[in-house]
Parts: sequence; structure tokens; C-alpha cells
Amino acid sequence: MNKFFILSALFLGLSMNVSAQKTQDQINKEYAEQYRKINENSKLSGPEKARLKKQLALKQDQDNKIYDLAYKKKYGTSKDGRKKQVEDKIDQLEKKYDKEKDLIDDNKTLTKTQKKTRKEALKKRYESQKEVLKKEKDKI
Repeated sequence: MNKFFILSALFLGLSMNVSAQKTQDQINKEYAEQYRKINENSKLSGPEKARLKKQLALKQDQDNKIYDLAYKKKYGTSKDGRKKQVEDKIDQLEKKYDKEKDLIDDNKTLTKTQKKTRKEALKKRYESQKEVLKKEKDKI
């Protein structure tokens, strides 16, 4: 009965759909954690572990294929798609910069000079990151 409960819990954990919003690395890290849990479970026999790992591998392959399709749909495989991806990163960086700048402005505990120095440091970091992304875009 105990093995049945463990197997049921593992299957429920495996049956969760992987979101297309996650990166492929995040997806694979989640599966690595599930593989580790199967390996560390001393209550499962060798053939049971092998069967669970096989099912997990099939599910992981399916989720990776779903991610690949979503990625190709969003960005395509052409240079334009890769450039669009870098442009999206630049847009995200700009939004992050604006939010952090607003947080500094809204912080009532900072003096005027502290706000100014933090904004300057933020701007330098933002500009350097943006320059790296622009160079990456130009390389495409």
C-alpha cells in the first residue's frame, strides 16, 4: 500500500503541465529534481525506478517539444526572430530601469545626494547592459 501511495504521488507530480513561459533550462532543472527524487526513494525497487524514469523521460521530451514549438512560433528560426528576441530583452531592461529609478525617487529615507548617486550608478549599469545587448544584436 505504501508503494502505491508513493507511485501515485510521483505520477501526480509528473502530470503537471510545463508552462511555455519557462525557459528550457528551467524545465530541465525541474525534471532533474524529479529524477533525483526517484533515485533517492529507497522504497522503490529497481524496475519500478526504471519504469518511472522512462515515463518521466517521455514527459520531459514532450514538454521540450512543446517549448520548442512555442519558441519557434514566437521568434521563428530566422535572423529576424533572433533580433526580435534581443529587442525584447532591451525592452525588458528599459522597463526594469524605469521601475528601479522610480523606486529610488519614491524612497523617502534617502537624501538628495544619495538619490543622485544611486541614479547615476543605475544609469551606468543600465547603459552598459544595453550596449552589450546592442552588440549582440549587431552580431546577428
